[in-house]
Amino acid sequence: MSGFVLGPDAGPAYEFHGATVVIKASGEDTLGQLAVMESVYPPELSVRPHVHNGEDEMFYLLDGELTGFCEDDRWTATPGCFVFVPRDRVHGFTVTSSEPARALVITGPPQLDRQIATRNQLPDKDQAGEAGFRG
Repeated sequence: MSGFVLGPDAGPAYEFHGATVVIKASGEDTLGQLAVMESVYPPELSVRPHVHNGEDEMFYLLDGELTGFCEDDRWTATPGCFVFVPRDRVHGFTVTSSEPARALVITGPPQLDRQIATRNQLPDKDQAGEAGFRG
């Protein structure tokens, strides 16, 4: 396997439960180790309580604000915050900022990326970006 670089906004993009998700690295790319996605959540979007069976989920918030929970713990994340949600735990969140929230979402072992990829792909942008390569 060779590495790759994706430019800003590059990668297959999908609509998923009201969010736009760009898959940066799929489980297929990482030999089943993890997946990395850039997600943009519109203001007031609420992600209902759910569980990822056998899959940890991590968020690194880039823009906006999220308030959420994992089991009985409550949290608020602002840009620069990292959120870890262990596998098999009930969790959810709401966008509480007036602007969209944007996060890098990392899952492992990856399952969510495959679920998202079953959705209709949004129209292509430049998949590699100006400075990108994929080999």
